[in-house]
Amino acid sequence: MSTRFPPIPREQLDDAQRAVFDAIASGPRGGVVGPFNVLLRAPAVADAAQRLGAGLRFSGTLDDGLREIAILTVARRWSAQFEWFAHHPIAVAAGVDPAALERLRQGGDPAFANAAEQLVWRLSHAVLDRGRLDDAEFATGREALGEARLVELLAVLGYYTLLSFILNVGEVAVPGPKPFPDAS
Repeated sequence: MSTRFPPIPREQLDDAQRAVFDAIASGPRGGVVGPFNVLLRAPAVADAAQRLGAGLRFSGTLDDGLREIAILTVARRWSAQFEWFAHHPIAVAAGVDPAALERLRQGGDPAFANAAEQLVWRLSHAVLDRGRLDDAEFATGREALGEARLVELLAVLGYYTLLSFILNVGEVAVPGPKPFPDAS
């Protein structure tokens, strides 16, 4: 829950907010939590964001593990507590090595044994650090992932950066220990 943007009871939502709330609650997410409680304040933005996120997460072409590595790399980059809390179990369920994820959580090179996983982390880290890929990184990413999945990876990084900003500014709490020290 966010003290800055506390949840709004469904009965207090206006028509536009209620429509987005219902779309999220009845979809694959199963409920309105985390960044979506904050985003409901701007229902057109919330609707666009939830549709993009659903497409990336539930209909995308990246393997679940690769997508989750990208998401957790974003969470680590922005110290997005809720993002890590929500997606770490999904990554582990997708078969991503928990020890490598712990190295990532601590801010180091996760050293994934799987070459595709390590490549996705390297590309994600480069984009989040510099906002771009150099020619060699781009060529490697395009060769390994193909153009469509490389573009999807970039969209995942941008989308989850958006959510990280919403979560961090909204101070959306995690129910338990924080995965990262508070950023200043």
